[in-house]
Amino acid sequence: MSAALEEMTKKARALSRQERLTLANRLLSDDEDSDAMEIEAAWEEEILARIKAIDDGTAIGIPYEEVIRAARDRRAK
Repeated sequence: MSAALEEMTKKARALSRQERLTLANRLLSDDEDSDAMEIEAAWEEEILARIKAIDDGTAIGIPYEEVIRAARDRRAK
């Protein structure tokens, strides 16, 4: 591995998980439209935030039965 690549790798590893995912996404999809990349990065950020909320215990879960009942009620209207 070249010295330049070693240095970039070292800097990339210092990034947050989200930043590393965004960087990897950009590198792997350099031919994609930038809007699509921004949307994908935003979804990745949202997913990670939701996972963090679950792990932290700050997410408020809704029982399956309640979700199904609410969906059925909405369809009935």
